[in-house]
Amino acid sequence: MPAPSLMSALAVRLLHSAQRCSLHPRSFHLAAVRNEAVVISGRKLAQQIKQEVRQEVEEWVASGNKRPHLSVILVGENPASHSYVLNKTRAAADVEHIDERKICNAVSPDKDVDGFHVINVGRMCLDQYSMLPATPWGVWEIIKRTGIPTLGKNVVVAGRSKNVGMPIAMLLHTDGAHERPGGDATVTISHRYTPKEQLKKHTILADIVISAAGVRQKASYITPVPGGVGPMTVAMLMKNTIIAAKKVLRLEEREVLKLKELGVASN
Repeated sequence: MPAPSLMSALAVRLLHSAQRCSLHPRSFHLAAVRNEAVVISGRKLAQQIKQEVRQEVEEWVASGNKRPHLSVILVGENPASHSYVLNKTRAAADVEHIDERKICNAVSPDKDVDGFHVINVGRMCLDQYSMLPATPWGVWEIIKRTGIPTLGKNVVVAGRSKNVGMPIAMLLHTDGAHERPGGDATVTISHRYTPKEQLKKHTILADIVISAAGVRQKASYITPVPGGVGPMTVAMLMKNTIIAAKKVLRLEEREVLKLKELGVASN
């Protein structure tokens, strides 16, 4: 499992502007820092989500279903990937070192809790229900649960990685009325070849900036490092695990029903 490239340092910033919408974030996961940016506690939001997942799992098991199990396949020797497996998921069962793309597509899309399978990526891009990558989904949940509006807003996403930057941009710009609702924002993606003067112009116009580093004095709301997006990545991974478990069971039940129907037909 490759670790999200910006997972440990991602920040969400909402720039000051008198002409932009006032925000009404929930106070239980916000902390003021000296007249500067309001810090959004990813840890507290993650605790909330994990409690929701914990309750969902217990209800699932109490109904007679098998407790969900998460297996991790580690690709390469990237220290960030090792940390992701060891400290974030805490549920790795099997660890191998093989080609990253091959293993991503070898995993069943229905069990792909990272959302890296080509089918899940395609469904996400088509605004259809799919497994979403944990880090982008965590950023999206922070924005929604904090009450930061995205409809019609200008957003700058710093970075175009396939497992962080691109999915975040997809979640934010897509139609809120589609099967998998998006943020209806106007999104600009910057990368290493974006000229600094152009990036500056884009960020000045932006309502929201999602990047690997935040400037507290120029932002209204910011996620800290650590304790921001990292814990949310873990929480969303756990949420994907229970979603996958339920989906696989439904598929198995359909298969059993189909076999029964075939047996009746043959008799």
